[in-house]
Amino acid sequence: CQTGITASTAFSAYLESMAHHSDRCIKIVIEDEELVVQQNRLAVGDWEADWDRNVMVCIEDGEPCYIMYRLEKNGAGQYDYVFMSYIPNETSTKNKMLYAATRATLKRIWGDNRISVDFMATFPEELSLQGYKNHTLSESSQAPMTEAEKELEEVSKNEAVIRSQMSSHSATLPGLNLPIAQELETNLEKFKKGFVNYLQIKLDTEKEELKLWDCSNIQVGDLSEKIPEDEPRYHLFNFNHDFEGEKMWKVVFLYSCPGYNVPVKQRMMYSSTKSSFLSALESNGVEIAAKKEISDGNDVNEAEIFDMIHPQKHASRATFVKPKAPSRGGRRLIR
Repeated sequence: CQTGITASTAFSAYLESMAHHSDRCIKIVIEDEELVVQQNRLAVGDWEADWDRNVMVCIEDGEPCYIMYRLEKNGAGQYDYVFMSYIPNETSTKNKMLYAATRATLKRIWGDNRISVDFMATFPEELSLQGYKNHTLSESSQAPMTEAEKELEEVSKNEAVIRSQMSSHSATLPGLNLPIAQELETNLEKFKKGFVNYLQIKLDTEKEELKLWDCSNIQVGDLSEKIPEDEPRYHLFNFNHDFEGEKMWKVVFLYSCPGYNVPVKQRMMYSSTKSSFLSALESNGVEIAAKKEISDGNDVNEAEIFDMIHPQKHASRATFVKPKAPSRGGRRLIR
């Protein structure tokens, strides 16, 4: 999952000239949606002697960064690097997600074949020489993984770090509790009173708030066309239908997320905000009859929504008839 962050012109030039410099430690940060070199420190002694005096001075309170640290030459005569991602708990949610999700981009730009060790840290001491040795000792005790397993671990690692850091803000909050924009709040009242039957809600990752994206009256058959193909969304639909001779309205909540092509930052914010948003809706009088997570419009239709709201009773009305079992004599009905 990528974030759209690219290397700055100066960083690209730095990478092209790497064979001609003797930098031991390179600090990289994200500025104006670009990766830039903020510090580069020369090698003086061997890699162990240089570690703490170079790495530890790169760390600033509450500020995330990446650090590339050069080891000695390997058997092929090339330098290996340790790639460290420092994402402290104190930094903003936006920065946590941005830095975690951009790791893969930086690794690709730098060159995966140059990186021998890769780890993330939330506390400065984890980046010390002893912290590095503790990490490598832990890694060496694990069985080697295939490339596919490494890719899956990378995605899981990014999401786990983001989730654990966001949950550290509160021991009781089940997810992010983002503010609701005024326009959305106004139209939620219209939705509750039946003036509109459909709302689409977008999570603004820049402002870190929930805002209205679509407000309309639609037929249930139009719902699938409302599902975006490229971005996550929340949807509220007030389903007007008949059930057992009674006309009723039931609210359905959908969380649409079109797969893992969505950046980690965006996907994690939607996933982590969902519970608190649902709680806010229900505490403000929006009774949710059914909830579902979908990937595209093909995952939702009238029959599916009906089954979500009336799962047990509707089952008895199903048109499918189970084939009769092979005859084994008379069958008795057990009452």
